[in-house]
Amino acid sequence: MISPTKLGLALSALVIASGVVASPPASSAQEADQALAPPRWSVPPQASVDDFPEAALQADVSGAAVIACDAAPDGRPVNCEVRSETPPGMGFGPAALGIVQRGRVVVSDNGADAASRRFAVRVPFNLAPEPPPQEPARTLANIESRWLTPPQPKASDYPQRAVDRGLSGGAAVRCEVALSGKPTNCVVIGEVPRGSGFGEAAVKIVLRGRLDPATIKPDEVGSTFVVTVPFSIH
Repeated sequence: MISPTKLGLALSALVIASGVVASPPASSAQEADQALAPPRWSVPPQASVDDFPEAALQADVSGAAVIACDAAPDGRPVNCEVRSETPPGMGFGPAALGIVQRGRVVVSDNGADAASRRFAVRVPFNLAPEPPPQEPARTLANIESRWLTPPQPKASDYPQRAVDRGLSGGAAVRCEVALSGKPTNCVVIGEVPRGSGFGEAAVKIVLRGRLDPATIKPDEVGSTFVVTVPFSIH
């Protein structure tokens, strides 16, 4: 089930942050929103990989949305609306709306003027770019024949996000060789589809394996090897 073939795709990471709106205004209302300072968060809105719109994930598209809200006396964002979405139709607006509404803003001590305090937030959704090229590392040869305990996937390893969406795919994991045979410094170097959770799951699977220490020479310590782990929903 597991072979040492590279997938050749970059690991994805969902990076969502809020800040001053910088998109060009499309109306006088948006112009007014963008003139406002960003809110001070008492509870910053927390994004997760599940917030990335499925349509954008499948299309491998990054984007952003601008959300305008009022601050309620208790700090809740209310009367929120999507002011812009780039690119349109990918679901970034509704996703950003849900993220912003999970936060709480700092209001005045008595809260008297909080309900009329309007703010605007730009929420970017970014898939990580391809990593820069690195110097080639020493590669451990004949990895398949060196396992003392091959990494074995379990049903519980399947990411719940992928189960919920009926996704199949796979991930490539690169590790370094230790004299003990234990895989070390494992990182995800490819994941299909990106953001599915297969990368993190594959690392856990590979770390359960162990190479036969009797086959590892001292000068091979620190060499790298790549393992691909397929995930099939069927």
